[in-house]
Amino acid sequence: MIEILSKLSNMDPLWILVGVLALGLILALSLAILALRAVRSLRQQVREIRRDQQRQSTTLLALHGAMKVISEDVITHGQHQSSVTRALERLSDRQSELSLRDVDEGLYSHAIELIRHGKSREEVRKFCALTHSEVDLLFSLHAQGAGPPQRN
Repeated sequence: MIEILSKLSNMDPLWILVGVLALGLILALSLAILALRAVRSLRQQVREIRRDQQRQSTTLLALHGAMKVISEDVITHGQHQSSVTRALERLSDRQSELSLRDVDEGLYSHAIELIRHGKSREEVRKFCALTHSEVDLLFSLHAQGAGPPQRN
């Protein structure tokens, strides 16, 4: 090292300046090359990020469309289900009405038959589980030679 320093001290200062400038230029060129490589790498990464972003945007739009279709189907299905539920409720109510009517009509028909066969008011009331008023009405309409209502 001392040898290098002694040779430098004997050299012309202009050559030393040229040497330092050359080293500085080499260093600057090396840094410039490294910077260019870094810029190329960053540009490539930016392009890849943009492509990924575009793919994700496309996928997001497709998912949004699919979700819209599914939500519309769910709403339609819900409306259809509500409609079917209402129809079933109406049918159930109607069936209950018909069942009650059949029971009532069956009881009244049975009571009329009993009256025609000469059963007493009390027997008709007990067999058919009718009120006194219902029995009186049936006797007044269907009994032949029915007299006034008899109360016990």
